[in-house]
Amino acid sequence: MDEPPPAPAPQEPSLDIERHLKYWKMCLQFPLPHHYLSNEGNRMALAYFIVNSVVILTPPELPAEKQLIPPQDRRKLRAWVLSHQHPGGGFAPSSSSIFPLHGYEQWEPVTGSAQEQASYAGVANITGTIFALQLLALLADDNDHEGAFNGVDRARTLQWLRRLQRSDGSFGEVLRQIPGKEGWEILGGYDMRYCYIAASIRWMLRGEVKEGGSDWVQDFDTEGLARYILRSQTYDGGFAASSQEEPHAGYAYCAISALSLLDRPLETGTTSHESKILDSGIRDTPGLVHWLASRQFVFLDPDDDEDDEESVNFAMPTSLISTPANPLVASNGRTNKLADTCYSWWVGAALANLTKTELFNWKDTRRFLLERMSHKIGGFSKTPGGAPDVYHSCFGLAAMAVMAEPGLRQVDSALAVPVETVKVIEQARAKLLRNGKNSTTAKDVVAMGLAMRRVGGKKPTWLEGTSQFSC
Repeated sequence: MDEPPPAPAPQEPSLDIERHLKYWKMCLQFPLPHHYLSNEGNRMALAYFIVNSVVILTPPELPAEKQLIPPQDRRKLRAWVLSHQHPGGGFAPSSSSIFPLHGYEQWEPVTGSAQEQASYAGVANITGTIFALQLLALLADDNDHEGAFNGVDRARTLQWLRRLQRSDGSFGEVLRQIPGKEGWEILGGYDMRYCYIAASIRWMLRGEVKEGGSDWVQDFDTEGLARYILRSQTYDGGFAASSQEEPHAGYAYCAISALSLLDRPLETGTTSHESKILDSGIRDTPGLVHWLASRQFVFLDPDDDEDDEESVNFAMPTSLISTPANPLVASNGRTNKLADTCYSWWVGAALANLTKTELFNWKDTRRFLLERMSHKIGGFSKTPGGAPDVYHSCFGLAAMAVMAEPGLRQVDSALAVPVETVKVIEQARAKLLRNGKNSTTAKDVVAMGLAMRRVGGKKPTWLEGTSQFSC
């Protein structure tokens, strides 16, 4: 008796780029839902999630005038970003926390002053600064990549960044003057994300400069930062805020990426470089790789009769025999936690930075993202069946771009922007260094801030026509 022919292999799902672009168009041109009100203080981050995703989805060969963000809108958004630059260095994370618009003409950013406004000098924060710089590069004029950082006060931003470093090598979030205390206080928790952001800002702005030159700025303690990060590896191989805390995939990504950026060549365009710190500095590299690879698991849909939906979806089946023929592979951030879209990025990109992509199940992760996390209106949700949001939608796309998904721009796994944007950053940094001095002074920044004020109830000229932007 002849055996029946084998069942045909299931058709692989496809990424509907047009549908996702419609989602991002809605996020870009209309006010975001009320659920985002609690993120008002992180508006620069929201803008990054939206703009970065649009660029990832946009074919490089598409004429600028036909892109979702045409040249005239790029200029308006760049002006919005630059208006958040603080005279003491760095960028504010939101329009609601822009520095006071007067009293800074004689203000000294290093020591502060006795003026009342000095206590507000810490509104620039480290996260707002990295997103601002990434946005300026993402929104660069197609005909002037070198001008992407025009208006950025490179020296003061690097000086401000150095003052954010603690004596143990870690970085804080903001600088504040505390009543009754002299000098600046570093505020913000001990967070591996700040370490990663500091390394990213340094790579984007510092360049190879010699002491005594007009473009020289004293560097922060890179060896101290590396020591702090390396001490934070945990007993099981992962990374945490310290070696005594629970490891987390997001922290592992930040630790690995920060270390790779500390000795990354200035002009690479990719993350494929030999890193002495990654190759020889990590105490337990095999344990780290094993811990990251173990964040993947076969996703099992909960039973309809199951009361506790969290009772499944975090554990690998005990036997390979029970593995489905065409499994969906998800990732979590910590042991025994649920699947989450963003960890496909944090885990996959971390392994990519370690050149261990063969240990990440791209094929079955892709199927999980498209069949369970991609929403019918576009975007990606945090968990299966949820609504899409800009954070998870951005990193869902970034994960697929790292997987070399057809139709998407390749994404740099250390800087989380397209490879073309990294090349823009390299050119923009080179122009700042060639200039030998900053084109924007503290006084210029104050003037720009003053221009934001409504005069006679009307918008300033440069802001006309931007009401459609959610950011």
